[in-house]
Amino acid sequence: MNKILLKIGLVAIGVSSSFATMAQDFAPVQRADRYQVEVNIIGRLDSKIDVTVVPPIMNTDEVIYAMPKIVPGTYDISDFGQFVRGLKAFDSRGNELKTKRLDENRWSISNGKALYKITYEAVETDGDRKADIFLPGGTAIAEDGVLMNNFGFVGFMEGFDAVQYHYEVVHDESLVATTALDIESVSPKRDVFFARDYFELHDRPILYAADNVAGTMVAGAEVTIGVYSPEGTLDADVLLEGLKPVFDAASNYLGGSLPTDRYVVLVWGLTREETFSAGGVGALEHFTSTTVTMPDVDDRTYAMFQTGPNPKMQFLRGIVAHEFFHIVTPLNIHSEQIHDYDFINPQMSKHLWFYEGLTEYNSLISQVRGGVITEEHFMSEMVEKMHGADNFNEHIPMTVRSKHALDLFADQYLDVYQKGALIGMALDMQIRKQTDGEEGLVDLMIKLKDMYGPDTFFVDDQFFDILTANAPEGTEEFLYEYISGTAPLPFEELFPEMGYAYDEEKLKYVVEMPSWGATYLSSRGKYYYITDIDSESEFTRGFGLKKGDQLIRWNGEKIKGGELQNVLDEWHETACVGSEVVIEVIRTDANGDEDEIELTSITTFATESERHILEKSDSATPEQLALKAAWLNL
Repeated sequence: MNKILLKIGLVAIGVSSSFATMAQDFAPVQRADRYQVEVNIIGRLDSKIDVTVVPPIMNTDEVIYAMPKIVPGTYDISDFGQFVRGLKAFDSRGNELKTKRLDENRWSISNGKALYKITYEAVETDGDRKADIFLPGGTAIAEDGVLMNNFGFVGFMEGFDAVQYHYEVVHDESLVATTALDIESVSPKRDVFFARDYFELHDRPILYAADNVAGTMVAGAEVTIGVYSPEGTLDADVLLEGLKPVFDAASNYLGGSLPTDRYVVLVWGLTREETFSAGGVGALEHFTSTTVTMPDVDDRTYAMFQTGPNPKMQFLRGIVAHEFFHIVTPLNIHSEQIHDYDFINPQMSKHLWFYEGLTEYNSLISQVRGGVITEEHFMSEMVEKMHGADNFNEHIPMTVRSKHALDLFADQYLDVYQKGALIGMALDMQIRKQTDGEEGLVDLMIKLKDMYGPDTFFVDDQFFDILTANAPEGTEEFLYEYISGTAPLPFEELFPEMGYAYDEEKLKYVVEMPSWGATYLSSRGKYYYITDIDSESEFTRGFGLKKGDQLIRWNGEKIKGGELQNVLDEWHETACVGSEVVIEVIRTDANGDEDEIELTSITTFATESERHILEKSDSATPEQLALKAAWLNL
């Protein structure tokens, strides 16, 4: 029993008599205060599962059953009703009631006072590529595992989403559950869970898979990881050991405690083929858990897209560190839009920059402060975000693009992970500067967390006033100038205070690269053909090239198919202005005869714009170095 409870990471509570005596055909006594749901994942033919919903007793003639249009954390319309098949409604005697589909996500049921149960099949979101559902925020059904984001299988009666759920899952004996849901009972083939309302049900996913679960305690919170590994390269104990430093760093950053007593990581492994074809590698945060989809492949494959030692663990740490910090925002600090979330017609907050951007920043700063990543790694990540933010429209205030993330500025949403994180860094440096290093962004976050908590919300339009009242002097100007305004973040002012030199943009002199069009046509030979010559380039023009020339060698190095750019890049690293470059080409004359000829030119210089240059300052004062030490905990 203890072993099972460790896997699910919770304490069992008593089972109601109606559930304890429930018949195999799932016919519980209907109640006014609860939903009673059965999800049968045995068989899973054609990636479908059977769902039965016994709703609370209805008191109106017409009622509506709904599936979510969108769920928190996705910022994209999902329409989970599209994955429901064959929905039917019945009274307590088994007579079918008339139903009408109102739209993608809602069904009207006549004679609602007689409604006893609703039945249908739910298909996995992962099987429908056209639906384009981000896999961590969807469902997946395999022969040996099921990823249950419950909002993909179960809905609610409109107006009754605040009612509790008693949620039964019928499963194979070979599968065990990992979840943050409270447990009513567990058995080899049937588990019963409890959620106080639909928000909690949707927010606490379940992973059913083989026994691949590990748990540990972090700052008084039970952390559990459950893993589905179809290829067998993902081990829960190994992953948890690698993630524990991230959790420890987060708890230390937050003052030595965590604002939750449990946290669950659900890992769904993807085969090599699925990695490049599935609906997304990544994660979706929940208040006390996260669903992660990651390649179930060896480290050599991970090295293709993740640098550094132990690339698999670095990949997972980067994802989970971000999701874990959502226990602060939005679990403990959130607006009314999240507190009373509308799954059908959601209202967006103006402060998505706060929920996602500051969460991303906190996930990184906590790791450098905790020694999980180096100072150089942290700065490299932030510079990369500067380059990423350059790809978005800088003239749209972050508050505006947050409010309109689902409509007008949907194409700007991803900037919350770029500029949003940079806002977090700039605000952190601003607070450190104003308090001589005594306080940082985390102190403001802790203050707000203690002020609100999971059961209280702030009013969206009043959030800047709340921040200003609880932050050092100068914060109000920062908020209105850089977040609700569009002024560039003041890094050229702030970084020197931290012992760094920063230039947003610099022109530098470099050796000019050849400027031509060169195409490799394998069907016509084994060389690159010159297709265009830039007449404005003195260096390129100096060779005397002609269209149709075939490149053989560059400075004596033979050019093979597909390697021209590599050869040029290697030469460019050590090239000097004024040096001679010799190339060999095959030229075809008017009669069709080919000759190998040498062409030469002299290198010239060119100007190149470089953005976001961040370096340690050689002239940093002791005060500036002390401020950096307070900021990064060095």
